[in-house]
Amino acid sequence: MEVEVDFLEAAKGATKTVTFDRAEPCLECQGSGAKKGTSPDTCSTCAGRGAVVQSTGFFQIQTTCPSCRGQGTMIREFCPACDGAGRQARSREVTVDVPAGIEDGMRLRLAGEGEPGGAGAPPGDLYLVVRIREHELFARQDDHVLVEVPIAFTQAALGATIEVPTIDGKEDLKIKGGTQSGSLYTIRGKGIPSVRGGKRGDQIVRVVVEVPKKLTKKQEELLRSFAETEEANVTPERKSFFEKLKSYFEG
Repeated sequence: MEVEVDFLEAAKGATKTVTFDRAEPCLECQGSGAKKGTSPDTCSTCAGRGAVVQSTGFFQIQTTCPSCRGQGTMIREFCPACDGAGRQARSREVTVDVPAGIEDGMRLRLAGEGEPGGAGAPPGDLYLVVRIREHELFARQDDHVLVEVPIAFTQAALGATIEVPTIDGKEDLKIKGGTQSGSLYTIRGKGIPSVRGGKRGDQIVRVVVEVPKKLTKKQEELLRSFAETEEANVTPERKSFFEKLKSYFEG
């Protein structure tokens, strides 16, 4: 069975309500499987032991009784509510504590919430597989939170302080002047806590420099002026690239 949680619930922990069907003792026959007012008869094949002994030469082998299938009793008239099964599927609702930092595909064990055992044995355990919905902003890598933030090319060139989202709310991040698109910044301790215990991971911010699609006349004039000064001051990276390009074409 699966339980679905969103990204923030998985990161911070949450309490979820889960509804499922479970086999419960039939209310009509109290789990006997026999029609109300009747009771099962002792199996004549095994005398109520639920097992028979077969002799083969010098050996004796004990096997489950083929008549009563190990129950030791035979039902003459089946309960109409459960058709003699002694059980009925009924809806059950339980609350589940989802620990902070849980990962997709991990299992949660609910002791005693599984199917009841045979011959009056207690119920087994129920295991829930956790599925985490994708978030529109955040992604996860181990215990780190990944987020992509767009910035203006003027902020990238000159530097700026911007607000970035974290799983705890907004956080100020200082962008250095000359930042390139795709650069990574780290905010320590703003990731996801380890489900196994220990410190939180970090948040990794990838900045994407946006180039405006439309410019005002004033902006265009300023950029053209900047472009003229840029041509006169070739950066080492561009100079190296042009030298490699020249070498490639000239052989």
